[in-house]
Amino acid sequence: MKKLITITLLVLLVTTASYSQGDKANHIFNYQTFDVDIFNFVPIKREGVTDQKFNYALRILDDTKSVTNNDPKKLTVTDFWNITSAFVTLKEPAKNIEIAFKKAIALDAESVCSYIRMAGATNLEKAIPETFLPFYANCLEHSSSKNDKLDVKQYAIDNKLDITLVTLINSIDLDDQKFRLVTPFDQVKQRPFDIKNEQRIDSLYAVYKTYIGKTLVGKDYESVMWSVIQHSDIRMMEKYLPEISKAVEQKELSAEPLKMLIDRIYTVKYHYQIFGSQLGVPVADEKTKSDVIKNYKIE
Repeated sequence: MKKLITITLLVLLVTTASYSQGDKANHIFNYQTFDVDIFNFVPIKREGVTDQKFNYALRILDDTKSVTNNDPKKLTVTDFWNITSAFVTLKEPAKNIEIAFKKAIALDAESVCSYIRMAGATNLEKAIPETFLPFYANCLEHSSSKNDKLDVKQYAIDNKLDITLVTLINSIDLDDQKFRLVTPFDQVKQRPFDIKNEQRIDSLYAVYKTYIGKTLVGKDYESVMWSVIQHSDIRMMEKYLPEISKAVEQKELSAEPLKMLIDRIYTVKYHYQIFGSQLGVPVADEKTKSDVIKNYKIE
């Protein structure tokens, strides 16, 4: 009798464990309760996910919990962006990836668009094509070339700007996006244009001794110099970081580009980021983040 009871208990335990594992594997989040449920989420290691990728994704999720102190009200667009990244890495069901991505968009679609423009097309186009591709197309449509249809001379006249400088900045802007607005992004084709742009930016800085921002080229072109720097190597990024920080302080440029440049630099140098703009990169601890924010006077 004891043997029968023991066998029965073992069967129940195995069945329960199998059910629990399967339940986790098939768990689908609810959009309305996602902000709360994500803090209790315990991912499983799926087939095809290496130990390195699994641990990487776990770190992203743990970092999110840490920086928000497990408070749903503190979740930001960058948190949802990073959760989306972790879900893609973990090969979570498409519905879960979609919910995280939609949460990010609902909170700040413009920032999500900026993140995608910087990273290019990501694995999201494969994971959730029906949601990602329309958003991406709309993102490109609104970013692409509002400036390629702009009457540059008239814009310069209307804003009392140097026509020669604005014309050059417009050309740099168009070259910066030459192949970045093509899916899939072709780095090989784009690189010669980036090199040329870096040389032009260095030449402009040698003449003006300052960031080429809102005062010199107007609101429509204030981020062009930053974009070229963002797409350059670590040497150039670090060289111009102080100038971009100063430009933000002087209202020549909005703060978001500065955050993205800092993230790019920290990603390259330390393999973690501060604000969360780099898809799939762990976020720094709260003290490091606080120190960076204080150092660069970011509000």
